[in-house]
Amino acid sequence: MARLPKTSRSTGSASWLYRVGLEAILGFHKQGDRVRIDPCVAPDWRGYELTYRHRSAIYHIVVENAAGTGRGVRAVTVDAHAVPNGEIPLMDDGKTHEVRVELG
Repeated sequence: MARLPKTSRSTGSASWLYRVGLEAILGFHKQGDRVRIDPCVAPDWRGYELTYRHRSAIYHIVVENAAGTGRGVRAVTVDAHAVPNGEIPLMDDGKTHEVRVELG
């Protein structure tokens, strides 16, 4: 069996950094069958987009920072419908869902 040189072995730090970025910076938090977006980004970021697949459904998430606050969720909509307490319900319906998160 071939062995990788010591410098090529994975330490797991890449996956750890990915998770830190996804959760702490972009604010993506999955809890059971729900997702909450609560970012902490630089005030000069205009926004960002994420695509998330949950079983057969796809969630296209657009976070808008028009107020320039970088944090504090003002409103969340899924397919143009307001979402109570900002928790996005995850479905297994084979559809693509448009999620908008407004900071402010």
